[in-house]
Amino acid sequence: MAGSGDTGASRGDLRTRLLGGPCVLLDGGMGSRLLARGLEAGDAPERLNLDRPDVVTEAHAEYIAAGSEAVQTNTFGANPVRLAHFGLADRCAAINHRAVGLARVAGPTFVIGDIGPTGEYLPPVGDGDLTRWLAAFSTQARALADAGVDAIHVETMSDLREATAALEAVRTRAPDLPVMVSLTFERRPRGVFTVLGDRLVDSLRQLLDCGATVVGANCSIASGAMRELAAEALAGVRGRLVFQPNAGQPEMTADGLRYAQDPVEFAADLLPVIHAGAAAVGGCCGTDPRFITALRRQMSSA
Repeated sequence: MAGSGDTGASRGDLRTRLLGGPCVLLDGGMGSRLLARGLEAGDAPERLNLDRPDVVTEAHAEYIAAGSEAVQTNTFGANPVRLAHFGLADRCAAINHRAVGLARVAGPTFVIGDIGPTGEYLPPVGDGDLTRWLAAFSTQARALADAGVDAIHVETMSDLREATAALEAVRTRAPDLPVMVSLTFERRPRGVFTVLGDRLVDSLRQLLDCGATVVGANCSIASGAMRELAAEALAGVRGRLVFQPNAGQPEMTADGLRYAQDPVEFAADLLPVIHAGAAAVGGCCGTDPRFITALRRQMSSA
């Protein structure tokens, strides 16, 4: 893959780490971190890659200082379908290229290109279209690969069909890169499912069969619930897994959303997940550098 940020050696190292090496420590929540740094609620976080690049690089640097080995680019919503809601669809390539450069400048060991959902649902729930989604994910995956990421993470997917479309796009457009795929789950009386009814173990197995390097879960649930989910996944899935829980449940305060979980408790919940063989761990919504520091301390003392 061409690009000024191309780092072939580190890509090989990351694939090795994900497939059998020590657990990789990822970063925490980027969207919530940018909101804390002045992003206006309702605006596209990806716009900051172009308008306030210093803010994005500083957010990455905070996580690296806290102990993150790999940071994920500020591109969660940087596919053309989602960017169109903010008048930015035609800036897709520029936004993704800039995001990779901003992450690389912060100095992590690895840069992982982040791909989130389109924000649409397929009929009869919504008017999403798999062909349009595949084209959008292909455009984003190509841009991230050209900019020189070490891997791509398809994350926060609530529909296995959308996750599979994104995975297909990455495998086609960036075939040399390791690809992680994370779904977001909730526990129901009959087990663990996505909001659209995809079962935990069956979904992760299918994603591995479709060519994912690492699969797992992120968002929606706090660390205690993620610890229980991880135990089921690790027992039922023959493959390497990634987990990134939220910092508890958000609470609305006079100052906005607040996540009340204690970082030490968060890290303690993930330690048995790491010991059980997780490929990578980190945080999602509400997790800030304190949570990564706590995780690093737990991993260093284990």
